[in-house]
Amino acid sequence: MYTFIREATFKTMADAVRGMSVATQIVKYYKDTIGADLQLARPISGSPLRLRFITQLESLDKWQADQTKVVQDPAFHKLLAEFAPLVDGSKTYDEIWR
Repeated sequence: MYTFIREATFKTMADAVRGMSVATQIVKYYKDTIGADLQLARPISGSPLRLRFITQLESLDKWQADQTKVVQDPAFHKLLAEFAPLVDGSKTYDEIWR
């Protein structure tokens, strides 16, 4: 079992407020499209501009297949187009833990 974590940092608090609704839509998209149980986490301490998407992966092959499906979907690109301008790309990190 693997744990996937994507941490994004919003540019401003106003972006964080707008971005949370889009992040919630992204979670719903992943659940509806590939059945992923994606969770959102906000920090209790440190910068309140951060957000983490966290999910459990059964295998890296399935993760790759799911990502291939997602990146080809125009609905995902629409969500990404709304979310991306709100975050600081230099402070976005992906991790996969075993």
